[in-house]
Amino acid sequence: MSETKRCRVCGTPTEVRRENYKYDASGLDNITLENIEVRHCPKCGERQALIPTLGELHKSIALALAEKRERLLPKEIRFLRKYLGLSGSDFAAKIGVDPATVSRYESTSDPQPMGKQTERLLRLMVIWQRPIQSYPLEEFGTEEPKSVRMTLAPRKGGWDRQVDVTR
Repeated sequence: MSETKRCRVCGTPTEVRRENYKYDASGLDNITLENIEVRHCPKCGERQALIPTLGELHKSIALALAEKRERLLPKEIRFLRKYLGLSGSDFAAKIGVDPATVSRYESTSDPQPMGKQTERLLRLMVIWQRPIQSYPLEEFGTEEPKSVRMTLAPRKGGWDRQVDVTR
């Protein structure tokens, strides 16, 4: 017998629906998870997404960012650093810069652009264990920063992704 899940805010039994879900918990504002289960509270309106294989989802997002042709945006740099499991100071030590510089790379109010060589290093840190087949490193980060819209759908053992560059 299935257990009725209750709202984490008000305790009311929730309804589960399959739908597309804007996944902003990643720190990125352009991620949509396709056709996942979302719990809805009919009383208070609380929504809770049931996200399968969260680690695989973050890996898919990280690889999509590392493989995009456009320069990385500050929020994307932060996501990739966190994906790698590094604090700002640990990341700074790995890439050979001051921790304040990392903070400026990730700042959305007054960002300091990451140098092309440093950005390549970050991308390599994300993808180094995965063979690169169709993403020549020379083409990474050659265009102006732009956001990419990602739609991800759960599949067995991971996530399928579609990446669309916002023009």
